[in-house]
Amino acid sequence: MNKVTINPDYFGPGNGLYVIHFEEGCSTLGFDRVMELGNLLAAELDRWDLTPLPAERGTMKAYRKYRQLTDLVHQKHRQTGYRSRAELTPQLIGLEGKRVEVVDRYGEKRRFWVGRSTGWIPCHLEVSTRRSDGGPAVMGAPFQSVRVV
Repeated sequence: MNKVTINPDYFGPGNGLYVIHFEEGCSTLGFDRVMELGNLLAAELDRWDLTPLPAERGTMKAYRKYRQLTDLVHQKHRQTGYRSRAELTPQLIGLEGKRVEVVDRYGEKRRFWVGRSTGWIPCHLEVSTRRSDGGPAVMGAPFQSVRVV
């Protein structure tokens, strides 16, 4: 595993992130995101023993549990082709390839084609045109509304 450090107050007191160091640089993952994904993956894999507990938020113990869960999904994918649904936006499941208009949780309205990333923990993508090769991960969920256009 790469070296991981904790920046506890990056987004203000108590709103920190994990800093994952690589030879080429680093990446970050927020405390709340580790908790959310850890809970989703533990439920999906029926591995309640690896559920990050609220008291573990922001600790290396919560991060290690999250990494164990992602490693288990990866192992299951290698063995069976399994793909997790934990990162998919529930309101968009089944709408892949369709153009939608959403009003996100912040009240912003936008339109995009619903795409899906590759890999063993895919996410939905906001694809701007049919000619696009991809797009950013879907943001602003849960949506106030979703309409196929």
